[in-house]
Amino acid sequence: MKFAVLGLMVVFLAVLFALFYVSFKMLKKVRQQERSENAGKVPVSRLHPKLQAELEQKRQQEQAKQNKK
Repeated sequence: MKFAVLGLMVVFLAVLFALFYVSFKMLKKVRQQERSENAGKVPVSRLHPKLQAELEQKRQQEQAKQNKK
């Protein structure tokens, strides 16, 4: 009986490690595909709304100064 439980545990661990191996292999493939898809794209960066408002205000002030000249 003890040998059967021990054998079952070994089989269980082997299946568990096989699942880990397959999942990491799939994850690596998906990451590689995403990397190749996003290679040509420029990442979109967004500012916080308050910072965006400050930036727009500074631009408007600079334009007003240039228009006065």
